[in-house]
Amino acid sequence: MRRSILFVDDEPQLLGGLRRMLWDKREVWDMHFAEGGAQALALLETTPVDVVVSDVRMPGMDGPEFLEAVRRRWPGTVRLILSGHSDRDFIFRSVKPAHQFLSKPCSPRELTAAIERVLRLAGIFTDDRVRDAVARVEALPVLPSIFAELTEELRSPNASVNTIGDILGRDVGMATGLLRLVNSSFFGMPQRVSSTRQAVTLLGLETIRALVLAHGLFSRFDADRYPGFGLGRLWDHSLRVARMAKVLASLEGADKVEKDACFMAGMVHDVGKLMLAELFEAEYREVLAATRTRNVTPFDAEEELLAVSHAAVGAYLLGLWGFEEAVAFGVAGHHRPGTFGDGPPLAVPMVHAANALDHELVVIHGSYAPHPLDTAALEALGYGGRADAWREACRDVLQGGGGE
Repeated sequence: MRRSILFVDDEPQLLGGLRRMLWDKREVWDMHFAEGGAQALALLETTPVDVVVSDVRMPGMDGPEFLEAVRRRWPGTVRLILSGHSDRDFIFRSVKPAHQFLSKPCSPRELTAAIERVLRLAGIFTDDRVRDAVARVEALPVLPSIFAELTEELRSPNASVNTIGDILGRDVGMATGLLRLVNSSFFGMPQRVSSTRQAVTLLGLETIRALVLAHGLFSRFDADRYPGFGLGRLWDHSLRVARMAKVLASLEGADKVEKDACFMAGMVHDVGKLMLAELFEAEYREVLAATRTRNVTPFDAEEELLAVSHAAVGAYLLGLWGFEEAVAFGVAGHHRPGTFGDGPPLAVPMVHAANALDHELVVIHGSYAPHPLDTAALEALGYGGRADAWREACRDVLQGGGGE
C-alpha cells in the first residue's frame, strides 16, 4: 500500500532539495510539496495524506499554526515539525499539535527513518476511528495532586532540579511527556534519557516552567468520570513494573541501552488504558464493569468490547511521539509476548514477565482475573525455566532492593 507524504516549507529551494533527497522513495511514497501553510491546507482538502512534515518558521501561517489546523481537521494525519535549535519558543508552541520534532539540518536517512517508523506503527490499526482518536491526543492526563505539587514547586523561587525531577517521576503521564520532549532530535541528546531527574537537569528549570505553566504540557485527570479507575494504583503498578523489567533485563545480561528500554517500556506499558478511558469514555466504563463482574482482565474486555487493546493503543501513541521501537514493541507485546516471532526486542519478554509477576505478587483484590506468565511464549523465546529466578528478583524489588 502506497503512503502519501506532504512536505511544507515556504522556500522553494528547500522543497526542491527535499525532492532530490527523497528521490529513491518515489516508488513507495506519493510525495507532495507545498509552499506554505495556506497552499498545504488547500491540498489537504482534496488529497488524503498519511504524514505531514512542516518547517517551523513560515510567513503568514507558521508551523505550529499550520499543524494545529491539521490536527483539528484531519486528526489521523501524523504531524512532524522541522526546526533549528534557535527555535525554542516555536517548539514550545508545537508541543501539542506536533507528534515529533526533527532538528535541521535533517539528513535523508534520519527523515526517512522517522517517517517509516510511524508508518509501520500505523499499520497495527485498520480502524480509522481508533487511529484518528489516538493521533488527536496532545498529552497524557496526570494525577491532580501531583500536578498541584509540581506547579507549587515550579512557582517557588527556591525550586530544586532534584525535587522537580522526583515529582515528575512519580506520575507516568508527566514522565512520558517530559521524556518524549527531551529525547526528540531537537535537543540533540547524545544518548536516550530515561530518568526524569536527568531530563530536568538537561532541559533546565526555566524550560520546565515554560512548558508546564505557560504552555499547558499536562492536563489533570478527572477521576470522577471513571468510577473504579484507580489512576494512582495504575501508576504505582507501572513504576514497579519498570523497576522489575530493568532488574530482569540485568539478570539476562542486558547492556545499558536494553535495560533503559525495558525500564521505559515497563513504565509506560499501561498508558493505553488511560487513552481508551479518555477517548471512548462510555465504552471504557463497560470495560471496567466487565473486569469487576465477569472476572476478565482489562485486556480481554477491551478486545471484546472495543476491538482494540490498551497495549496496541499505547504502542501506537508512543510510536507517534518518537519513542524508540524497542519501547513501543515492549508495550505492544506485554500481554502477548509471542506476537513478534522469534526475535523481538528484549523489552517484550521482560515487560511481560514483570507485569505478570507484579500482578501475582501485589494482589489488589483477590477476585480480579489473574495475569499469568505466558510460559509457552517465553520458552519459545529462549527463557524457559527462568520464572523462579525472575520471581525472586521481583520479590527483592518489592522489598526495596534492585530497581533503577
